[in-house]
Amino acid sequence: MTNMTPLLRIVTIIGFALTSALLGMAAFSAASWREAYVFLPREHAVEEAMRQVVERQRNLYDGTGEFVSFAHGDVERDRSLMDLPWDSFPTDDFFFDAASLETGNLRLRALPRPAAVQTLGIRPRMFVSELSPDGEVVSSRWFPPIGSELAP
Repeated sequence: MTNMTPLLRIVTIIGFALTSALLGMAAFSAASWREAYVFLPREHAVEEAMRQVVERQRNLYDGTGEFVSFAHGDVERDRSLMDLPWDSFPTDDFFFDAASLETGNLRLRALPRPAAVQTLGIRPRMFVSELSPDGEVVSSRWFPPIGSELAP
């Protein structure tokens, strides 16, 4: 840079500054793009799947007086478990399970698959719903919530 004229130095510095600004904007844009077009659609698919599982569990409880507990391995083995459309649920990205609690409620979870998190296909968060025997959804949320100190 010692053989450069003052004008060439200024142009070079401005060029470096503009390049840095563009790279920074591209990184910000990529993060917001991933949020809007990758993470949110997959999270909405989980919420819809859980809504269907909750509705099915309500119907089963009304008929038998019991919830149906299952592990994620049960879903892997039986793609028609509880007559739900598991093939249309995001089972490539999440494990689904249901467990009866001592309170009589049913805890439903969608747990992130490690491979989907590693490839940045989903955030490392789980969706948890709790259903009471009277059919009320006691809680339904993502954990950790976005904005918490535990969130990625």
